[in-house]
Amino acid sequence: MSSVRNLYVDWSLRPDQRSIAAFDLSVLHPQAEVDMEPGHALGSHYLAFLDTVRFQTGTRASMLAADRQMTSKPSATEKRGRLADPAHPQWIPWVVESLADPAAKKGFDGFVLSLGGEATTPAARGALLKLAATLRQRYPDKRLLLDLRSGLGAEAVNVADGFLALGVYTREGRGGSPDWTPIADVQRLTRHIRDVQMQGMRVFAVDYALTNDRSAAREAAQRLTAIGTLPFITTPAMNGVNLGPLEEISRRVLVLHGWDAKHTGQPAPAAESTATARFMRPTLEWLGCELDFRSTNGTDFLSASHAYSAVILDAGLVLNDVQQRALAAWLPILLAQKIPLLLNGMPFTDETARQQALLHLGLGGNAKPVSRLVKANVASIDSTLIKAGTRVQGRVLGFLNLTAPADSRVVLALRGEDSLGTDHRFDQAFLTQWGAACIDPTLGTTDPQVDLPAFLSAWLGGAHDAPVPDTTTRDGRHVFYSHIESTGFSTPSTLPGFPLCAEVMRDRILDRYLLPVTVSVCEADLRCWFPGQQAANAPRLEHTARSIFEMPQVQAASNSFTRPAQWTAGIDIAAKLNDRAQTTRLDMEREIAGSMSYIHRRLLPVGKDVNLMLWPQTAVPTREALRYCESMRIESLSAAPVSHPAAAVDFKSIRLEPMVVRSRFDDVRTEQGLTALEKTLDACAAEPLHAMTAAAYAASVRDARHTRILRAAENHWIILNHGDCRTMRLPASAGVPDMTQCLGVAGFNTHAGQLYIHTMGGARTELVLTQVKPAQHIHLAESSAPVEFMELSSRRATFHVRDLRPVEVVFGGFEPRGQCAYLENGRPYTVNADANGIVRLELVCRATVSIQSLPPAAQAAMR
Repeated sequence: MSSVRNLYVDWSLRPDQRSIAAFDLSVLHPQAEVDMEPGHALGSHYLAFLDTVRFQTGTRASMLAADRQMTSKPSATEKRGRLADPAHPQWIPWVVESLADPAAKKGFDGFVLSLGGEATTPAARGALLKLAATLRQRYPDKRLLLDLRSGLGAEAVNVADGFLALGVYTREGRGGSPDWTPIADVQRLTRHIRDVQMQGMRVFAVDYALTNDRSAAREAAQRLTAIGTLPFITTPAMNGVNLGPLEEISRRVLVLHGWDAKHTGQPAPAAESTATARFMRPTLEWLGCELDFRSTNGTDFLSASHAYSAVILDAGLVLNDVQQRALAAWLPILLAQKIPLLLNGMPFTDETARQQALLHLGLGGNAKPVSRLVKANVASIDSTLIKAGTRVQGRVLGFLNLTAPADSRVVLALRGEDSLGTDHRFDQAFLTQWGAACIDPTLGTTDPQVDLPAFLSAWLGGAHDAPVPDTTTRDGRHVFYSHIESTGFSTPSTLPGFPLCAEVMRDRILDRYLLPVTVSVCEADLRCWFPGQQAANAPRLEHTARSIFEMPQVQAASNSFTRPAQWTAGIDIAAKLNDRAQTTRLDMEREIAGSMSYIHRRLLPVGKDVNLMLWPQTAVPTREALRYCESMRIESLSAAPVSHPAAAVDFKSIRLEPMVVRSRFDDVRTEQGLTALEKTLDACAAEPLHAMTAAAYAASVRDARHTRILRAAENHWIILNHGDCRTMRLPASAGVPDMTQCLGVAGFNTHAGQLYIHTMGGARTELVLTQVKPAQHIHLAESSAPVEFMELSSRRATFHVRDLRPVEVVFGGFEPRGQCAYLENGRPYTVNADANGIVRLELVCRATVSIQSLPPAAQAAMR
């Protein structure tokens, strides 16, 4: 047990699988539903906590106790509970048969033996010691811990691997909240811990804290560490809430938006149409935030949980008087929890609520619009946080009488003058101790004036000095994907001979570029079931679709059955069809699953599947539609407006979004549209990009949202996800990975002041950074295609690549001017590293490669 670095305890029947993956040792309920195989592959161990005294009537343990005629007594705390007598001669066989053997069969790596916290007697302690010896003999390969509450100590040195101490300094109090353990009990427990530690036995300890009290959890972990134990801090419920010492970094940001329809008389807009979503979402997600949009309906719109890393008040937030006062009263709680607040608007119109908000936030002025303003100009500006190339102007529209708190960093301040000659000041954007404000009344008609990446990063502050998932980069290169929406598939083009747009796309675009592309089709369009379509054209359309899907670079996607105007579950939503339509179902399931079944059965060659739902632009998918795709394990993407971005992208700037080419079949209806698309794809093919399918990108976005990051120590993090998102990012100033200490890290590189970490796609990745030059170690710097490693050590690596085009792979960590000897599909080659120890390889489309780092040729000759 000496190699165990961290502990996790969860007595629930369904523990969180991803939480368990972070820990070397997990103590679980013996009947927990958990897959231990992934953890075993990572070297983790699972112990079953066996309460050898308590059992429930009507269970298998109860029936076995009756068969053995074992004495027991009713439990004082559980209605159906019974307490077995450890002194009974059948107690040990009963424990083995009813508890230990089933746990061993489930795959547990060992047991924690407990007498359930009951007052122990010498006879009970002797029986527990004999039980431990019996299990040691029966399962010599299993780990064995004893509950410290049993009273056993040095006498167990030959049969146990250590002890588990539950509630050293804290215990469960009234209402299930943590309470302090009496001093006399603390002294007794700590003496007992020292005694067993002097015998060379390790002690694992659990203490308790409130869920939202991080400082208390840290102090609890420090107390347990100070007495030489390996700590785990949780809640008294022991249901797997991890409070430390591995601290999960919250990335959730609460966005309050919209209004109560009863107050305004009209429904609130969807989250996607808010100013936060339209202008700040890409930057916030790039910073690693998970946005939780909450519409302000009713009086309970405020979250009872404070497990947020930040809160945003959207520019379009409208509240009634009661809601305003509730929000104003909530502000001190945010300030006390040190949760950053961002004001994108000033929702306080009620005088009482406004005065409370101004007082709590330390704002000057009255936060009211200034009337009869005749002119406005810039009073002060912090150019370091203003968007490059922006011409900042004073604007009269939406001018507020508002000044920032003292000692704030004012980014943009306006000075205005009304018709009476009175001066007014509006600090439109500033950073302060409690957060920030970025109030731009003209947002929507004009672009943001502040540099959003820099401004929002400064607002979030040190809480986000941790790795964040990045979906814009894969294996060190900018991600590229493309998709074609079905609109125009059956439309004739204006090119000579009037071929279908689908035929033009196939012959002039898809046949020319070996870049992965996702092609979506609409079933009703191909079957000629839309009004005005002729049935005789259906065979030609389906033949064209089959020829497209036979291309190796093409991935199939559904664009739905009829491109409906809504995605409401439980009703008919299909668009209007003609009389030839042979279907009786017009609901959401038919639009999604039915269209995919048609594509799979009628259009795809053997070996291809439909694994993406490309939502048509006719309607935004509902949560029910998204959940339905998730239940089918199908990725989904919105068919955003057509974009050909390559000509406008600065490839040296920060990567806020992947490189995406979104098109429709009718884009190639004219020669001009065809030329524009060719120009875009030519530019993309010439850039050092990492091309992937749209489904793979969608999977990485989903995985990024569910990625969990835990801080193990300074510059040491544990990252948990499903392996679809394989890039983590930090500021380049954070240092570089120490490859000798990392687990599951393939390599790294830097771009535009950002450090990109390439993971191997495992369930758990351990990242350790260093500010000093690390020991020499081969690492992946960048690649144009996925790299699957079979071996990666300081001087050797073996990996596999597969792509539609020749693969470019760049490695770092070689000796400066050193040699790289490598085998590509069994053929030997040698290439020299540059002065920085960088090696560039050009490989065939499919290759298994082994590389070895060698010293420079002159040094090798001297040896």
